[in-house]
Amino acid sequence: MPSEETNKSIASHSPCSSCCSAVSETSTLVYDHETWVDFVPHVHELCRQLWPSALENDEFIVEKLRGGSYNRIIGIKTPPSTGEAHGSYVLRIPRFEFAQQAREMAIVRYVRQHTSIPTAEIIFFDSTSENPLKAPYVVHSRIPGKDLQDIYRTLDHQNKLAIAEQWGNMLLSEFAIHNDFPGVVDATADDSGAHTYGFRPFEVDPEPEEERQDVRLLSKQTVLDMFILQFERWDAADKRAYPDDFPLDHLTQLTTVAKEMDAAGLFKDVGFSLCHLDLAPRNVMVKIESDSPAQISGVLDWDSAVFGPSFLACEPPSWIWAWSNYEDENDDQDEDYREIHANDTPATPEDQELKRRFEDVVGVDMLKFFYNPRYRLARSLFSLALNGLRSNDAFPKTECLIQEWERLQSKPTESSSAVDEATVSLQQASIDEALASSEDLEL
Repeated sequence: MPSEETNKSIASHSPCSSCCSAVSETSTLVYDHETWVDFVPHVHELCRQLWPSALENDEFIVEKLRGGSYNRIIGIKTPPSTGEAHGSYVLRIPRFEFAQQAREMAIVRYVRQHTSIPTAEIIFFDSTSENPLKAPYVVHSRIPGKDLQDIYRTLDHQNKLAIAEQWGNMLLSEFAIHNDFPGVVDATADDSGAHTYGFRPFEVDPEPEEERQDVRLLSKQTVLDMFILQFERWDAADKRAYPDDFPLDHLTQLTTVAKEMDAAGLFKDVGFSLCHLDLAPRNVMVKIESDSPAQISGVLDWDSAVFGPSFLACEPPSWIWAWSNYEDENDDQDEDYREIHANDTPATPEDQELKRRFEDVVGVDMLKFFYNPRYRLARSLFSLALNGLRSNDAFPKTECLIQEWERLQSKPTESSSAVDEATVSLQQASIDEALASSEDLEL
């Protein structure tokens, strides 16, 4: 994720300078990458290939940026002699061999073409290792601004209100992009470079190719159809991969939960929308100018984006009005905790106004998707349907989900009141505003 620079190297006729001596502990030790000082010359060589118009004595500035879990991130500034290409760029190199860069680039281009959400522009892309880096890479425009996670706490109230409003509009933009069935965006390019977009089913491994061609996967589906199909696919894959190790019936239980959710009306009139799946302050850049409100300048890391049930795009951004619950990622207040308490009344009038501003933007009809505890469980259910039960925490998460769903089912009054709390909150805000206006008139 692009961030403030932590190291710079200026490349002229000599490809590397002494200021690139820092060693990236993350890349070098954790991911077994070349040290920064050894890697920089390869980046300079790539720059010379990508921008051949640069004069021999011109300088490329290479910056080591804070990387993510899946990509090594490097900043590049091209010299004036590159003409219209003079500017700032980001080089992304996947840390793992299984990275699916073509798909990741397809979704970024798709978002740029079909939504108003600001994203980076893809400039160069190589899915092979036949280049100076000896690895696949992507070069895209560098989004101006600062990391929202780093600066949100320091923003004044008016700028926070601007972010709340823009965040709501971004979620509505995602919600408005529909598809007849779930899956991921794929793209093919013709000789002219024009891209044709298509969709393919979620990955399940191992799965024979003929089963991936199941016509049901690329046909119009309901949300319940999707859950049933995904759990069927994972059940078959688990039996192929671990024929003697899966006596438990967790996938069957999850299918039952999906059917009960459908019977309870959670999936009624719910289609498949574009969902980022990791839309958080750490993946958003914000530009602040003295004469205008804070502006979201770009959304990063679309790698995990999918077309899924529309309620996936409705994870409540409670950090907007309860930043203290979000700020420390190492505490016990995890994502579930924050979502459970997302509709609590904020502690201060300013935070209450932030919450109302967000709710005003998304509209009262959408609030059930954000605050109803059953939709929180439906989002958790989708995560298990997408990824299967392959991680260490998948089984305890499955058991917790089933137990909480059973508890909500046994207390319909409690759960239905939670559904309506969002509407009441918004209506009460309108009443308060009307009363305030009436008092002003009397005075």
